[in-house]
Amino acid sequence: MELQRKQSKQEDEQMCDLPEPIIHKILFLLNTKDAARTSVLSKTWQRAWTSFPRISFEELDFKAGDIEQPNYYPKTNKAIKMKKESFMAYIDKNLQSFLEHNSNVEEFTLNLTYHDKEFVLPRVVKWLTFATERKVKVLSLCLSIIDFIDEHKLLGKQVYYSLPQVVLEAKTISELQLSHCKLEPCNEFKFCHLKTLNLDDVHLDEQVILNLTLSCPLIEDFRLNNCQGFEHLNVSLPRLNLFHIVANTKVLRIEIDAPSLQTFHYWNRYSHGLENEHCDIYLEACKNLKRLYFHNIMAVDLLENISSKFPTLEVLKISEWKMTDIEISCQTLRVLTLENCRDLEVVEVDTPNLVSLHCRMNKLPFYSFDAPSLQEVELKFYLRSCSNLWFDDLKKLVGKFKNSEGLNLVIHSKCYGILLDGLNERVLSWLIDLTELRPTIAVSSMSLSSLVERFLLDSHVETLSILSSSSKLLEVLNEKLINRLFKSRCLHDSLSGVKVENLDREEDLEFSKWIALAKSHETMDYKITSFKLEWM
Repeated sequence: MELQRKQSKQEDEQMCDLPEPIIHKILFLLNTKDAARTSVLSKTWQRAWTSFPRISFEELDFKAGDIEQPNYYPKTNKAIKMKKESFMAYIDKNLQSFLEHNSNVEEFTLNLTYHDKEFVLPRVVKWLTFATERKVKVLSLCLSIIDFIDEHKLLGKQVYYSLPQVVLEAKTISELQLSHCKLEPCNEFKFCHLKTLNLDDVHLDEQVILNLTLSCPLIEDFRLNNCQGFEHLNVSLPRLNLFHIVANTKVLRIEIDAPSLQTFHYWNRYSHGLENEHCDIYLEACKNLKRLYFHNIMAVDLLENISSKFPTLEVLKISEWKMTDIEISCQTLRVLTLENCRDLEVVEVDTPNLVSLHCRMNKLPFYSFDAPSLQEVELKFYLRSCSNLWFDDLKKLVGKFKNSEGLNLVIHSKCYGILLDGLNERVLSWLIDLTELRPTIAVSSMSLSSLVERFLLDSHVETLSILSSSSKLLEVLNEKLINRLFKSRCLHDSLSGVKVENLDREEDLEFSKWIALAKSHETMDYKITSFKLEWM
């Protein structure tokens, strides 16, 4: 026992005397509240904390994310206010400590929700002044101010405050993330070293965007998420590598002049009718584009002569396409994804170098499909009242894959799932008998082991049967499930229990059909193992 105490004491002393760079690496793994607590371990840890170059104040870490509301009991609002004030007092105290040690700050994050603009803004300006005076390089500001105009309203209205001048003049900032504020046309931006700009729910007009691009020529990563105040977007940046826009207001025209652009992502969240969905997009000046993502738009013109427009294009992802037909002819394309394109009836594909195909729809609209280099396939669809012709189309598409028997099959309803190792024409012919069960079906070239994990992340079924011609593979999967050896931490935490299931037990009529379905394969040189899954 004495020896154990000595060893423990020695370990504590070694921990307390770690070099400062090592301590900083440990602090990077902790939230601000926990990182601050380490300062009591020793003088070494206290010095390391006060010289730590990253400061992050997240109200959720302090359980101070709620906001006072008119319909709350006075006692509840008082408790919320006390937590808010305690959180802000904590910020003042820690910044004072940094001020005394005159440390520079590389990263500064502030996340705060408040309803009294006149009370909170002066304090925020003081904190931001502290950060900019210490040559902050990475600044993230999420200040959400809520205004309750009507005292009887349960929800308040978002107030867009003008970004403080002290931020606009911060020349050292290389990465800037802003939320819920307003940028004015009169603002003079001095971000001469800015490379990454992420604006989330920010109000800015076309003149502000022009001023930004003229003042910040080094921007490489530019993201506009749910921003408003403009209908036309004109961006000219020589070093821009990634442009990402999620629009929840009408955008009529986007023109990008960026010879270094490699990734363009446009997601239209605004449109509700065909008359609102069209947006003219001009990317002809982006000759080095490699990745193109569209969500919920009509951009048929952009895909015409796509090979000549984008001679280096490798990845194309289209979601919720609003047209009935599409032609994709591209010599350099390697990855193609089509998702939730309900209106799509005809797809023509001419992609000699396509390696990976992902198709998640209720139909198989491929009129012609030329992709001789295809190696990876993922098809997902909902089986309803499909005809024999539909299954013939599926067979033809699967036949385009060089090794169709290397494909795996997932069949599942809300509560029951079957994963089948290997796909052949006999199995495809048999699928038409499943229409009455109305299942979801996925055909994938992913290994069965990886497919198990992907499937469980997407579908929390109660019973899972795995059918395989390899008993060794079943043993591996059995151990993976029972011991929950998943790569995904989320899956490991959400799946609370797994046990081998007995398929002979009495169940309802629908379940018995699934059991019969699983057992019908057991006679075809397939071994079957079933599991009962319990979810958090």
